[in-house]
Amino acid sequence: MKPKHPITPSRLFIPLGIGLILCLFGDATLYTVLPKADIMLEAGITLSMVGVVLGANRLIRILSNGPAGWLYDRFPRRGLMIGSLALGAVSTTCYALSYESTLLMAGRILWGIAWSGIWIGTTAMTLDISREDNRGYVNGQLQMWYFLSVAIASICGGLFTDLLGYRGGLWLSAGLGLLAALVWLFFLPETRPVGTKIPGKILEINKVPFPWKLASILTVPYFTMRIVFEGVLAATTILWLGQYIDGGLTVGRFTVPLATLTGLFIALRVVVSILSAPWIGQLSDRLHRRWAVLVGVSGLGIFGLWGMSMPEFRFSVAGGLVAAVTAGAIPLLIPAVVGDRVPTAQHGRTLGYIFTWGDLGSALGPSLGLALVPLVGIAGTYQVCALLLLLSGLFSGYQALLEKPLPFINE
Repeated sequence: MKPKHPITPSRLFIPLGIGLILCLFGDATLYTVLPKADIMLEAGITLSMVGVVLGANRLIRILSNGPAGWLYDRFPRRGLMIGSLALGAVSTTCYALSYESTLLMAGRILWGIAWSGIWIGTTAMTLDISREDNRGYVNGQLQMWYFLSVAIASICGGLFTDLLGYRGGLWLSAGLGLLAALVWLFFLPETRPVGTKIPGKILEINKVPFPWKLASILTVPYFTMRIVFEGVLAATTILWLGQYIDGGLTVGRFTVPLATLTGLFIALRVVVSILSAPWIGQLSDRLHRRWAVLVGVSGLGIFGLWGMSMPEFRFSVAGGLVAAVTAGAIPLLIPAVVGDRVPTAQHGRTLGYIFTWGDLGSALGPSLGLALVPLVGIAGTYQVCALLLLLSGLFSGYQALLEKPLPFINE
């Protein structure tokens, strides 16, 4: 049953986006500053623990995504979302209070559980307010907000630390996380259709088999995207850029250090993803062929990754920016297919299943990339990634041949 007063994307995404931005500060702070020697000392951990701490939240999501999806299929979205955001603020408080690895690891585990609730709920809400004719575009807007949140949080995480110190920055981030929960408490709408009875949904879910086949098919491009872009490239970008720029870039009397240049390039990639995602989603709406569009963006990724392996700096940078389109497009197309072909009552569990494989890919990717670099070099590593994306693209091409525009199913 459709809502009597449909919720517009702006009505949802403005409070949703503000909450995403504010809740990511604590996580972004750790990724930005924890590898520094003085920060490690203050946090009470060793260099060998940094990777474990930073990756713990992704590993725990392999276990927490399924239960989170189960909850979203059975209960209203809004309360679960606010609770997840509050748990995220608690996790950042754990970082600020920690003087050794135990509490810090506990905070990372809590953040992983919180992010399962935040991101599955956010995507489910987006599917709730979308239709077949605008689902790609609406999911593109969500990706735009997500990438914007990552960019702002990454910049502010380092800035807060510089201005207030490690713990001061984390306490501010915890406060902003609590503010995010309050924003959602007062302004986030409930997106479940008016008149939906949750107990009836439970009975309905029990009657309809879980779409294992479709969910498993969708994990292939999603897992590949995460292992390549959020795994290998995230861990090796500074090594890739260091091939062309030795120590930094001198402009006039000023030298921009390599780490700063890496951050700027990552931010530029984020901007490309932000700008391209809504347009890719809109294209999939107009063509009514999401798998075909997925094949096209996979092709862009293959071209971009191969370009990044080239010795010419200009071509390599251009390749990295082209590949950023793929990194932003696949995460919006996969949920759009879920919205098209999976009953609303099973959106949560289906998304949880797909996102679990994605988290596994992003957890394995850094180790894979750093293991390949000594064996085949940066260029060879990115060529291997291009081949992985090629295999995924061929798989998506086969699905595109089978794809039929069908009216489904959102009750």
